[in-house]
Formats: sequence, C-alpha cells, structure tokens
Amino acid sequence: MTKNKDFNFSIDKKQNQLKFTINTKIYPLTVIYQAAYLFLDKVYIFLAGDPEKKLEVNFKSKPDSNTDLNQLAGLFYNELLNQLLRYKVSETNAKIREYIVSQALYNAVPNEVDELLKEVEEEDWQEDPLGIAKTWEEQNQKQSKKKVKSKTSKNQGKTKKKK
Repeated sequence: MTKNKDFNFSIDKKQNQLKFTINTKIYPLTVIYQAAYLFLDKVYIFLAGDPEKKLEVNFKSKPDSNTDLNQLAGLFYNELLNQLLRYKVSETNAKIREYIVSQALYNAVPNEVDELLKEVEEEDWQEDPLGIAKTWEEQNQKQSKKKVKSKTSKNQGKTKKKK
C-alpha cells in the first residue's frame, strides 16, 4: 500500500483501490457528490464515514479500465476545488438568480387583469339587443315625450273643435 502525505491518500495496487478522507467542513457533501459523479465512468466509488466530520472515499478501478490511480487522486482533488468554486458562486448569486427567475415567470404568465381587459376590449359592448344599457332619463324621456305629444295632439284636437 502506497501512502502520499501531501494529499492524504493511499493506493492499494493489489486491490487496485485508492482510499482517502475528505474533511466535510472544508468540502460540503454536495461538492463531494458532484466531483465524484464525474468519475463514475472510470472507477467504482464508495463513500463512508460521518458526514459532519470526515468522509472516507474509496475508488476501485473498473475491470476494463487502465486508470493510473495516483493521477486519478490528483484529478479528483482538482475537481473538488472546481466544484467548491461553483458551489460558492452559486451561493453568492442565489438571490440574484431567484429574482431573475421570478421576474421571468411573472412576465411569462399573463396577469388576470390583463386578461379581463383584453376580454372587455374584444367584446362589442356598444350593441344592446335587450335595451338595458339605457339610462333612466333616456327611457323616461321618450315616454314623457310620447305623453306630451299625445296630450298636445288631444289638446289641439279640442281647440280645433272649439273654433
């Protein structure tokens, strides 16, 4: 078993395995999962330990793989840093991203008021087949004019008879 003190990992060449521990206070679990996901095509990955303190990672080479485990350890640590940076940027920009998405969704969904206004504009509100859009004065003015006309015609008829 070969140990590397710089990166805190060990390689078991007989078992074709790479073992190391990761401090979860430095690298959150999400970051570790994202970094490990990128290596699934090259190795089998086993995670164990206390997620609050340290996580033990065990890489076992796939049968058809000719991967150099020493190089793979360095690539994995680089990927941890890459994913950690993405995680930090994501945390930093979370509020801005949420605001942009909420504005996009708000503008994509038509407002109820806009829909109602559009309906009213499309309706032909000037047609009044039932005659219910007339004011009280309009309705009563016509009736009062008819009454006035009928009274004046009757009065005119009476005045003609008197002559």
